[in-house]
Amino acid sequence: MSPEPVLLSYDLHGNGAPVIFLHGFPFNRHIWDDLIPYLSPYIQMILPDLRGFGHSPASEDVLSMELLAEDIYHLMDHLGLERAALVGHSMGGYVALAFAHLYSQRLTGLALVASHADPDPPARREARYFTVAQIRERGILPLLEDMPPRLTPNPTVQEKVRRFIQACSPQTAIYALLGMAERADANLWLREINVPVLIVTGSADPLIESARIQAMLEQIPVASWVELPGIGHMPMLEAPAALARALLGWVQQFQG
Repeated sequence: MSPEPVLLSYDLHGNGAPVIFLHGFPFNRHIWDDLIPYLSPYIQMILPDLRGFGHSPASEDVLSMELLAEDIYHLMDHLGLERAALVGHSMGGYVALAFAHLYSQRLTGLALVASHADPDPPARREARYFTVAQIRERGILPLLEDMPPRLTPNPTVQEKVRRFIQACSPQTAIYALLGMAERADANLWLREINVPVLIVTGSADPLIESARIQAMLEQIPVASWVELPGIGHMPMLEAPAALARALLGWVQQFQG
């Protein structure tokens, strides 16, 4: 029996076309806060905490991308939204791609921020399982030691990243790592996406290869790519104004 969806904790800002922002791992909805003054005059920003993160309910289940997408579907029903656009950062992008596959009729646009469609290759999958074992032994400390310098070259942003990681429960981190390790290959349904797609990456992000993005662009019917110079894996914290400009250009493609 599949787990029941949960009602996510969320914030609402602004009016206009509804856009749901999905945070990455191991963060929460507040990674988007710096974008609020730039975007809320033009769109309705819906900022949820994914299951187990922030103030959303936890559950004793592996956080598969499909399960997290189902929670977003449930949130849209709760808010009375027939359709909405999704912005997904990193793991949130994996969730957004799963949503696009499962619930395409509810989608108006899709933006991937520092994310991609590939499944984990074997070495990356094994690295996630190793991290799970470390977290079981040492709590959240392995993520605090490893992640900040890999996610951004900016020391100030690294400190913000540390504070977000400290707020994540070890159990949620384990379930999310297992969900990402076992996620499906989203490349298989990219050609089915029939809404405007935006991909935003940072030129200094070691986790996203440009060849990966080029391959995606060749498969998605309507897609554009914005690369932010000198930015790492956390553009919403490193360059919120530049990210907001890219997102507003994308919103114009589906805003009525």
